[in-house]
Amino acid sequence: MTCSAGFPGYIQRCFSEDATDGHKYARMRYAPATQCGLDTHDGGDNLYPFTGLNRTMVVAIVSSVCAVSACLSAEPASWKAGVAKESITPREPVWMAGFAARNGPSDGQLTELYARALALSDAQNNRLVVVTLDLIEIPEALRDMIAGLARKRHGLKPEELLVNVSHTHGGPMVSSKTVAEWGLDPVWGKRADDYVAFLLKRIDAVIGNAISSQSPATVGYAGARCDVAMNRRLPTAEGMRLAPNPDGPVDHDVPILRIESAEKKLVGLVFGYACHNTAMGPTRQLNGDYAGFAQQKLEKDHPDTVAIFLSGCGGDQNPARRRNEEDAVQNGLALAKAVESGLAATPIVLDASLAIRLATCPLAFAPLPPRAELEARANSPDGYVSRHARWVLREWPNPGDQPADYPLPIQVVELGGKLTLVALGGEPVVDYSIRLKRELAAEGQSVWVAGYSNLVHAYVPTRRVLQEGGYEGTEAVIYQALPGPFRMDIEDRIVDCIRREVAAVRTKRQAP
Repeated sequence: MTCSAGFPGYIQRCFSEDATDGHKYARMRYAPATQCGLDTHDGGDNLYPFTGLNRTMVVAIVSSVCAVSACLSAEPASWKAGVAKESITPREPVWMAGFAARNGPSDGQLTELYARALALSDAQNNRLVVVTLDLIEIPEALRDMIAGLARKRHGLKPEELLVNVSHTHGGPMVSSKTVAEWGLDPVWGKRADDYVAFLLKRIDAVIGNAISSQSPATVGYAGARCDVAMNRRLPTAEGMRLAPNPDGPVDHDVPILRIESAEKKLVGLVFGYACHNTAMGPTRQLNGDYAGFAQQKLEKDHPDTVAIFLSGCGGDQNPARRRNEEDAVQNGLALAKAVESGLAATPIVLDASLAIRLATCPLAFAPLPPRAELEARANSPDGYVSRHARWVLREWPNPGDQPADYPLPIQVVELGGKLTLVALGGEPVVDYSIRLKRELAAEGQSVWVAGYSNLVHAYVPTRRVLQEGGYEGTEAVIYQALPGPFRMDIEDRIVDCIRREVAAVRTKRQAP
């Protein structure tokens, strides 16, 4: 080993021992001088025992070579990553979200519900925290409370936080407003508010733990396929039905982000899929449905890993099998198996660079129905229809009143200059994922499209879905406290906004 002067009492190890080809190879590392046969005091031209050169000659020659080799052998800066999870399972009975057919509160639990988090920082200390929740929605009030605590407690700017829900229909309601809109006993509204207070403490903890556990890491991207999902919009002579459609569009891609420690140990993974989390049906046992079972399986097989599910554009997708617990388990195992196949593949390694944009895309509503039509609906024997009509009449009482635009959040994250993640609010139908992956792909760029992010209490249809009608386009508004369907230009507005934000992050990366 040949050495040169370094910090006082230390030297730089610059060369390995002679290799079999007679060359020496650069290594830049500080070590105590005594490890290289050098004393640490000044003076004298003593010969090194392993060279025939004196100190002055060695320092001059080796220092020059080390200056060059430092440029050639320096390793690129790494990511810093941390992961965490916290249980968010209610500790008392709650009214569950998602299925109107339930006639009572929760009765025990089938699985735990979790908040999971990934904290990423790049070489320039840009950062992103992804929080996923085993919940059905993110109402505006909850979104604002989460963003507030993230800013106050952890210094996170709004664009540095991405919150995604699994859309399990086996979790609690998180809004007393929704409880009232569903005509339920106010006691369950109070229980929902109490649960939110508990939830915020757990979200605070999971963000803090993910950030505090950050350490050097490598981040890679891979993909797989899984055929759990089936389109659920079936055209019939009577119109569009909510039923399996094996010929409808689907997105069976499974994007995967893998996080390895400096010791090449898998510590975290994020995986996505575009399908409603509704295999269990209206059971009254709390559960994370198939996505929960997939995460459970992956964490069992990788005990030191936190597995994080990121919901895709599954607004019009259901599991092909969706009758009971066994179907949910099997769907979860199928998705976990797909993730394993992606983990076995050679990943695309992402450099430690991060660019993020967060925007609000205003979506206009179609004109409200005539007052006479709303008054007729207000007398409907269907409680959901009548409550919705009375609410619209109360909020917009005058002819020509027009609701304010819906503020759809759109977040674009570019990782390593090779992966673009687009996170949409609401429940986007699968057309968005298919179109955006096709149109945003660039040479050397992969595209991942998530839904159910940052503000989630409305279906997000395309022009085609609005024209066809059916549940996701026009019928579901009575369950989601929307005044009515969106205007036909919804798809153009969303895609134009996404294109602008993607162009901005890519321009930022390319700037000197």
